[in-house]
Amino acid sequence: MSRQVVIDFRGLSINIQAQCEVALESLCKVEDLLKKVQETSSRLRTDKIIRYEKELIKTLKEIKSKIDDFVKDLEEYKKYGVYTGYEESGRVLLANELRRKGDNLSREVSELTGERFVVLDKLISQELYESGSRVMERLHDKAHGVLNLDEKTLEVINKIEDVALRELAYNQYVNSQKSNLTLESVMEEAKEQYNNIIEEKKDEVIAEYKKELKSKGISSEVITNNMTIDEASKALYQAKTDEKVRQETLKIIIKTLRGRGFVIDTKNNLKIDIESNIVKLVALKASGQKAEFEIHLNGKFMYDFDGYEGQACKKDIEPFMEDLKNIYDIEILHEEVIRENPDKIQTKKYQYVDTKKGRN
Repeated sequence: MSRQVVIDFRGLSINIQAQCEVALESLCKVEDLLKKVQETSSRLRTDKIIRYEKELIKTLKEIKSKIDDFVKDLEEYKKYGVYTGYEESGRVLLANELRRKGDNLSREVSELTGERFVVLDKLISQELYESGSRVMERLHDKAHGVLNLDEKTLEVINKIEDVALRELAYNQYVNSQKSNLTLESVMEEAKEQYNNIIEEKKDEVIAEYKKELKSKGISSEVITNNMTIDEASKALYQAKTDEKVRQETLKIIIKTLRGRGFVIDTKNNLKIDIESNIVKLVALKASGQKAEFEIHLNGKFMYDFDGYEGQACKKDIEPFMEDLKNIYDIEILHEEVIRENPDKIQTKKYQYVDTKKGRN
């Protein structure tokens, strides 16, 4: 028998789990930066270094708190179950809220570890390197009345959300006291310096992102040299999330197939093609039936059940799909039979399944 079916589904739980894991991994960069500040400035702590440290600690706490809330919402969502009669009410509303929070978390973390992080890292390195001479210079200027900082101007600068840009603006304003620059000129100078740092570090950062993907067995082609750092950071975050979704999807497929009597030799029948971003899996039954899968990084997987006579194929396919729905929270959105032939399969017929369908 051959049977070709198109199925659209989304696995909300595994996607949320992946988003949270990647977010926590990404925050390690911020924690490393915080450690760098704390270790290097242990003997000489300027007001600016203390501000950097407080800003990093605050950011880490806020995002970790969001992740904790996210996980709690997921547990609440799971309580509804897949088939509880709540599909059109509480479960759907909570699922939509989870997707919204997932999008916000992904965007916030990728932005945090993108251009803003690169500039902040550079500023911290400069401050720690130059702090000794600059502290004495500033103290001398203040003691002799050289600095005359306007409170209203400082208030405007303090409202800048991007901590890196805010610090650059603050630096420019302090340095402008001897040249009488306007606030508008100060802001222009700060933005130009911000962009210069990004341009200076771009090639190095892009190379680091590609190296990170390769170290995880993911093709680096998702990141191109003509991307901005923020675009590359977003692509890096998404690729790592997709890979975790794929890993979890593979685990589910293997566990479900084994539960249906298939034998899987993961050493010899599980192959990873890094260049094409495809994982290939072959599962066998003692009676000769075979199931072949290809799991793609973009959220799709294909299957081919072969070696069946008559309607026997359904005895493996249908329970397999039921397990995905009822055990692993795979929500089936649409199922369409394209072709069904009771004859024995002679050629490979692949089933495409899009794990991202319906995901925001």
